[in-house]
Amino acid sequence: MLSDKSRGISVRNRRDYINLSRKGLSYRQLIEILEYTNISMKQISKMIALSDRQLARYDDDKILKTDSSAHLIQILELYQFGYYVFEDREKFQSWMNSEIRGLGYLKPIDLLDTPFGIQDVTNELGRLEYGVYS
Repeated sequence: MLSDKSRGISVRNRRDYINLSRKGLSYRQLIEILEYTNISMKQISKMIALSDRQLARYDDDKILKTDSSAHLIQILELYQFGYYVFEDREKFQSWMNSEIRGLGYLKPIDLLDTPFGIQDVTNELGRLEYGVYS
């Protein structure tokens, strides 16, 4: 999903995320991430600090800035881990929109606007993976 042959970008491991972040994700890749995660354009615009109106003006080949690209990659990686832990996309997406005790009764989806929030959600998923419920 993150590889882009037209720009010579190949993603084989996490280290390739550095290069991809620096080169920037395309708007087309953003749309693929939204489809994969089931996050709305309005939600993602708040997470990456770009207005949905601004994003609506982008064409498929528009390249996002490094910080927005890195943030999107972190969100995608979180969802990949969540799908793995829950073994069901719908259950994970439901969990993302539920108030979670281990996160101070906050919804995980509401924490994805900062790297710290993403890490908190990832940590909570790690506890769930090992059966440590909080």
